Amino acid sequence: MEKKRPAAKAEYAPLKEIEAGNLEKFESKLYAGKSLIGLILGSRGSGKSALGMRILENVVANTGRHAYCMGFQREDLPGWIEPVESLEEVRNNSFLLVDEGGIKFSSRSAMSSANKLLSELLLISRHKDLNVLFITQNSANIEVNAIRQSDYLLLKAPSLLQLDFERKAIKDIYEKVKDGFRRHQAEKGLVYIYSDACTGFAANRLPSFWSESVSKSFKNRK
Repeated sequence: MEKKRPAAKAEYAPLKEIEAGNLEKFESKLYAGKSLIGLILGSRGSGKSALGMRILENVVANTGRHAYCMGFQREDLPGWIEPVESLEEVRNNSFLLVDEGGIKFSSRSAMSSANKLLSELLLISRHKDLNVLFITQNSANIEVNAIRQSDYLLLKAPSLLQLDFERKAIKDIYEKVKDGFRRHQAEKGLVYIYSDACTGFAANRLPSFWSESVSKSFKNRK
């Protein structure tokens, strides 16, 4: 018997500007754009899943587009977010959140499987007008070409060990903004946005359906 899913209605909660330029322009493009690819990076427990789900909730509340996810448990999610196991299940002109850490790859090489999935997403997004947001703990898991093709990066606080293994381009960005992460470390939901529309610090609220049990479930999957 399937567990009862959260019954919360999708609520829009814009990102809070902390130290940013043109955040409104970025959010407008994020929710209304088509075929956009974004990456969320950060250390374990830094709030990557909560940020991804907040953005997905904003998409539903603000645009009415269909929202899908891969790598998450159905019972943790409200009815307006549909978990899928294959890209064929995703409708055109929708928004897909993918958590690499929640997907159980059958291949011996999880890195090659993650890259294969991301390559498929890059290709399919153009044909299906699909917006994709991909969560990963470390950019070393992703090919440089895939990072180059991304339209925006959302960086959560890194760990010292994580930084040592990041791709050079990502590590350079983290190095440039490390003082900002220290300066705003007390800010809940802190995220650094790196895109053509906006570069700077913002903060996200938790999804409306978030709870201690849901949070624990997400952490236990990592």
